[in-house]
Amino acid sequence: MTQRTSVHSEEFTDWLASLRAWAAKSPDQNTAWREAAAQGLLSLAVSETAGGAYVGYEGACLALEALAEESGLSGLPFSMAAQMWACQEPILEFGDPAQHDRYLKPLLAGTAVGAFAATEYDSGSDLLSLSTRADQDRDGRWRLNGAKTFVTNGPTADVFLILARTAEGSALSGLSAFLVPRQTPGLRLGRVIDKSGLAGAELGSLTLDDCTVSYANRLGSTGGGFAVLMHAMRYERAFILAPTLGLMARALRQAFNHVRARSQFGRPLSSYDTVRQRLVRMHLSLTSARELLHATARQADARSLDHHRSSLTKLHVSTEFNRFCQELPDVYGGYALLPETGAMALVADAVASRYYSGTSDMQTKIIAEGLGL
Repeated sequence: MTQRTSVHSEEFTDWLASLRAWAAKSPDQNTAWREAAAQGLLSLAVSETAGGAYVGYEGACLALEALAEESGLSGLPFSMAAQMWACQEPILEFGDPAQHDRYLKPLLAGTAVGAFAATEYDSGSDLLSLSTRADQDRDGRWRLNGAKTFVTNGPTADVFLILARTAEGSALSGLSAFLVPRQTPGLRLGRVIDKSGLAGAELGSLTLDDCTVSYANRLGSTGGGFAVLMHAMRYERAFILAPTLGLMARALRQAFNHVRARSQFGRPLSSYDTVRQRLVRMHLSLTSARELLHATARQADARSLDHHRSSLTKLHVSTEFNRFCQELPDVYGGYALLPETGAMALVADAVASRYYSGTSDMQTKIIAEGLGL
């Protein structure tokens, strides 16, 4: 694509159709990441001056949705989205030109994978109890000590964006962010974390034992880690669920095919009001989630995305995803338990969507505070 392409342009429409055709061929997960990046998927929300093909956030969401819908994969689009919003976005916003060259460009090209490591075993959403530390030595280097868990892309990542405490007191001034390459001495990767749902996405843990990086590895200012975190969360919460729209669309299409093809008591399932009402509710959930997320993406393209809107989007899309999946198994009855329907796998994905990037309770708290409650 040429630079500054609109989502409404013929060029982007043709590109999206090409992406759909590629995704429909069931790409090999071992090569799909680089192949998708080569088509430009990872760079859609990145400015041309930073090496991207800036179509915008709406274009990136449409692409992630299309990838999930055509491939039927949940883990791969989720992993890409996690890198795009929680790793690339902060580097783009806070990184200097050297960091863009060393870290951002390989991420956009798919020659490197990025991971954001903030969560700890005992801290979760409680930033004040974050215990990973970074201390500066007399030569200006930073020595990191601590542990992180639930790191999306952790087992395969080439670079980690790590949040650490550099001063006591408030999270507003006591945290800093660091870019740590995988091969840095003192960084040890743990086992892959087993999970239900999001098949193909890898979660891991890591330990930092006097992991030493140079001054140039700090992202943003010393004490500016909270700003890095909030920037990452603003975009991740808004758009991490873009692929689920594609998964819902695929599941709804398959459900329509099922009820039209299967008969009971001499009539197709699609002729029964209870089945039709269920499918209409599923269609409503998908439509509602899609329209809100796309509207949020347009706000981001207009540079007016705030935390209240991001949390509202995350909460609403995950809620509608779960409502959709409450209906889905009953379309199939006992057949829902068979892997080929994909129903139970999607249910697990929906449950998971209530917890990553901040739980639904956390999103509700942020929204309430934004309303002055």
